[in-house]
Amino acid sequence: MSMNAIETLQFNCSTCPSECLLTVEVERDANGAVAAVRSVAGNSCPRGDKFAHQELTCPMRVLTTTVAVSGGDEALLPVRTAEAIPLALHAQAMALIRGVVVEAPIRMGDVVLPNLLNTGIDLIASMDIDPA
Repeated sequence: MSMNAIETLQFNCSTCPSECLLTVEVERDANGAVAAVRSVAGNSCPRGDKFAHQELTCPMRVLTTTVAVSGGDEALLPVRTAEAIPLALHAQAMALIRGVVVEAPIRMGDVVLPNLLNTGIDLIASMDIDPA
């Protein structure tokens, strides 16, 4: 028999506009980390179940920030990851991105940093910047 603690959590799924209220039963190990997701209820589609498991084991988010621009009509370029990356990598990614300077011109969708932190996900431009 498991000595892990069982806990019931509630949070909203954010995968679609329905924002279902999920009730999730988790098993925590002796360190308080989620050892297993035992059940998910309240989701009106399969995406809610997948979201709950991912949110509790490896939360993922799209990272959005800005980088400096050289020779452009704007000083800062808004950028984002092309897909979600693990939330645990955001601080490390920001430390790397902080030193990035791009040269104008740049177009929305251009890759600013390929394969950010070996995730296979690119950091891309979120707007056009023309030369000054």
